[in-house]
Formats: sequence, C-alpha cells, structure tokens
Amino acid sequence: MAVASTWGFALVGIEAVPVRVEAHARSGLPGVAIVGLPGAAVREARERVRSGAASCGLPLPPRRITINLSPGDVPKEGSGFDLPVALATLAACGYLPPDAVRDVGALGEVSLDGVVRPSRGMVSVAETAGAIGVRLLLTPIEGLPAASEVATVPVAGVRSLAEAVMVIKDARARERLLERGRRWLRCRPGDPRTVERETLDLGQVLGQHQAKRALEIVAAGSHHLLMIGSPGVGKTMLAGRLPGILPGLTREEAIDVTRVWSTAGVQAAGTGLVKDRPFRAPHHTASRAALVGGGLLSRPGEVSLAHRGVLFLDEFPEFSRDALESLRQPLEEGRVVISRRTGTAVFPAACTLVAAMNPCPCGFLGHPVRPCRCSTTAIERYRSRVSGPLLDRVDALIEVPPLTLASLDDTSGLEPSAAVRARVAQAREFRLQRSTGKETERACAPSREAQSLLREALVRDGLSGRGYARVMDLARTIADLDQAAQVSAEHLAEALSLRLDQRRLLFA
Repeated sequence: MAVASTWGFALVGIEAVPVRVEAHARSGLPGVAIVGLPGAAVREARERVRSGAASCGLPLPPRRITINLSPGDVPKEGSGFDLPVALATLAACGYLPPDAVRDVGALGEVSLDGVVRPSRGMVSVAETAGAIGVRLLLTPIEGLPAASEVATVPVAGVRSLAEAVMVIKDARARERLLERGRRWLRCRPGDPRTVERETLDLGQVLGQHQAKRALEIVAAGSHHLLMIGSPGVGKTMLAGRLPGILPGLTREEAIDVTRVWSTAGVQAAGTGLVKDRPFRAPHHTASRAALVGGGLLSRPGEVSLAHRGVLFLDEFPEFSRDALESLRQPLEEGRVVISRRTGTAVFPAACTLVAAMNPCPCGFLGHPVRPCRCSTTAIERYRSRVSGPLLDRVDALIEVPPLTLASLDDTSGLEPSAAVRARVAQAREFRLQRSTGKETERACAPSREAQSLLREALVRDGLSGRGYARVMDLARTIADLDQAAQVSAEHLAEALSLRLDQRRLLFA
C-alpha cells in the first residue's frame, strides 16, 4: 500500500486553481477510481493513463487505485489532469519515489501511446505554480514558450510520459532537458501572423476622411464605434485597419491576452506571448455564450478573446437580441462575470467595440443613386434591434457615405498606418503624463465656451449621465491628440458631432 501526491491545476475563469492530485494503490479488485468532482474528460483520464503508461513500458499493476483531487468542491474539467494523475499513480505504484513528485506541478494530456499533448491554460498554470512553491513544472513541449515567459520556477517541456518520469528520477536528465528547452526557445521561428497584419494599411483607403478621423480618435481613447453605411462603402475595410493604428502590446498586456487565449484553447501550439493586438470578427449568428463566454465549460467568449484589442461586429442588428444585450456589462466594466451553481468565473473584456450596420434592411436608405425599397415599418423594426441602452454605451456614431468619383481620384491626405499610430501613441502618452492633482484637474477642465456648448447640448438633446461622461471622454481624447491640456469648444464640438448627429440619423 502506497500513497503519493503531486500538483495539478483547475481552470476557474482564467485563473488556475492549484489541485492536490493524490493517488492510493492498495490490494483489491483491480481498477482506477477518480474522486473530487471530476468532469467527463477527467474521469476518462484513467483509461488514457493506463494505456499511455503501458506504451511507455510502465504498466500499472493489478491493484485498486484511487485518485483524489483536492479540494473536492472545485470542479475539474479538461484533459490537462492526465499528466499529474499519471505521475501520482506511477509514484503510488512504485515507479517513482513519492517524495520526488511531491513538489512537482504538471499539465498535459497523455495519449494512448504515451505522448504528452498540449492542454488549455498554460500561462495561468505557470503563474500559479510559482506562487505555490512548485520546484519543477512539467508541460508539453508545445507549451514551453508561453510558460517560460511568465514562470518563476524551472519549466521542463516533455514529449512523452516516459520522458517526464526520467526527468523526475534523474537530476542529470532534468538538466539536459532544461538546457534542450532553452536552446529550442532560442532557435524557434517567429510568428508569421505579424507579417499578415502589416499588409492592412490605412493608407490604402481612398476617401472617407471623417471615418479615418473617427478611427484615430477611437484608437487614441479606446472608445466604442458604430459605423452606418450602405453595402460596399468600406465599413469592414476600415474596421480591419484599426489594429494597425493601435500601439503595440506592452509586456503586461501581452501576458493578459495570452492568458485569455491559452485558457480558451485558441493559442497556436508552440508559440509564446501574443505579439499583435487581437482582432475578432464573429459571424452574426454567434450565440450569447459564444459572444460573452460561458457554456458548459465556462470558456471565454469573443469579447474576452478581443481583450486589449478590437471586437468587430458586422451586420450589428442581425445578431440576436439576447447576444447584443449581454454586451452591456462588458462594454461598461471591461469584464464578464458568469455565475453558475458551481461557482463564478470572471473573464477580462477590455476591448474596443467596432460595429457596422446598414441604414435600412435593403441598405440603400439615403443613397445618392440607388433607391430604398423598404417600408417605414420595416426600417423602424430594423433599427429597433439595437436598443437604446446598448447604443448609449457606444461612444461614437458615424455615417460612412458612398464613394464618389472625385473621392476616388483624390489621393491627398492618404496617411500610412504608421503615421497615424505615432499620433495615437503620443496621445496615449500625453494622457498618462497628466497628473491627477487638483491644480492640474482645474487646468484640464473644459473652457467656458466648451461648458456653454455642453449645456446647450444637454438641454437640446437630453444626454443621459452616461452620455455626458462619454462626450467628455471623447472631447478629452481629441484634446490629447492635439497635446492640449484644456478641452476647448472645438474639441467638444467634434465630440458632440460624433456622439449626437448620427444618433438622430439612426432614430429619426
């Protein structure tokens, strides 16, 4: 009779909760039982571990083996428990010294032939492993680049269960494997997706000067934007170029994004931290769970996968009402809170929303050439799909008009994304440098002319409290782009034009 334990990790939201994986082998009817609130994939680990161990020349003896996952009130999901279950079981069966696995953490799926495969949540696991004092973390070789970026403990990337056993038993083999991982990290190629993103340049877009200006303001202040225009005017093209004018990710932001992507299982195997700001464009048939997260396994949704980046919702009114209304909290708070009977999961969602829609069902209301054939009732029904409370959380609403021959021939004012990105970065830096002291607050307050203009807008257009705050935030961003400490009447007038004119257009 022997007892052995090691560390595994359960994902709750994007956080990795340490789980003590205990194995007990004793005489009795041969079999493996897993207790401690395991999910279906965790219960199936007993078959994968048995076959994988046998394929590596470590067959489990005919004993009664009980696996306990502690704490028992935390749900355990996913195949990432295969590797810690295998190590604890092999130690309980005598293949490994129990003391050798006690302070070891592990994450990975074990195949029937003993190969260790990637699993979700590698970044969160690597961060938690250092916090609980794990002396060695075992991961699949594909998870090594991301884990090594954030881990404060040695991380060994293994290819098979046999290799994991050798690393734990032999200190020299462990050092060789760690050195192999360091060499592999130095020699691995870069991420080809960076090259693809660079080809989407704002300088390729002819005309649409107002829309380009709106994109610059949105990028500088991380505001939400709704574009209204007929089919083919360039709404999707403009939205796709917004990431190109955003400043690059800082290391902290890159870790945040990679943590979410790793938890969702969308990060490419063998890659390190995410380098580009996310750009997510889900189809309008996406469900509420797909958009904001949740579902059976409580995974992040598109709004969280766009964290620190852009969420583009084309055909905005065609999304289900339930899905659109679920965006209210993420747009307001920058996070998604999903409560279930088994617990609460919190996903970050600090993204920039860019939405696009037609002015009417046929798309040609107000078009200078093509007539609109929609009835008044059909137009009202179409526009009412975007609720007032949701629209109140959108900072800027602009009209994207059809291009004319003159605008196609006009090549003046074409700026590459790099030039716009430089101004955006300067505006963000200017915002950071502004102090929060009382004297500075007084100096940064709107001018008298701006305050008078704002009071007129409050009376004329009935701005809500949230609308007032968003107009001021827009004006403050425009002032930051001008490197101006005080918000002038011109800044506020431009903010009001972005906020109110198209609201009247949409709900006229």
